[in-house]
Amino acid sequence: MRALTLVLALFFTANTVHADIAWKVDRFGPGSVMVMKDRSGAMTHVARGIEGNLHVFDVYDGTGGSADFVGRYKTTARGDVVETVAFDGAVTRFVPNRCNRTEGTCRFTMIHPDGFAEPRTRVTRATRAGLRYREFGLDGLMAEGALELDGNGAAKAGWTTDAPNEERRLRVRRVLVALK
Repeated sequence: MRALTLVLALFFTANTVHADIAWKVDRFGPGSVMVMKDRSGAMTHVARGIEGNLHVFDVYDGTGGSADFVGRYKTTARGDVVETVAFDGAVTRFVPNRCNRTEGTCRFTMIHPDGFAEPRTRVTRATRAGLRYREFGLDGLMAEGALELDGNGAAKAGWTTDAPNEERRLRVRRVLVALK
């Protein structure tokens, strides 16, 4: 009986241990490149360095020298996005952050370029391969998805839906990571 109790205790303890879902952005030095591909094409993320305590990444539509600049984002050391800047300069802020890599229930405010402050809640849980999330806004469920993560916490694969009752679609498949 003691052996069975010990085995059950170890089993339940092992299942409650979660993988780290942080994106280890400090491993991405300036010039590091990550190419992500989905059904609409490839997006290239280039690490630009650190501003204050935030990591800055530029995003390009496509790959190589012909890729068009589409924006920039800033993250915490865990990979939680705090700001996005569109190619036209429109800034969206997330206060305190977007909770991309925060496990559990996390509340934040999305401040749109026009100044509208929208309360959001993101519920994220670690899975065996990465993470799964659901994001809620003023109109209820806004998005949900899952990401498979590599050893750096970067997305390897995943899916997302942007609204309830939409079909799941391939969101991202990593093509390349080149760390500097």
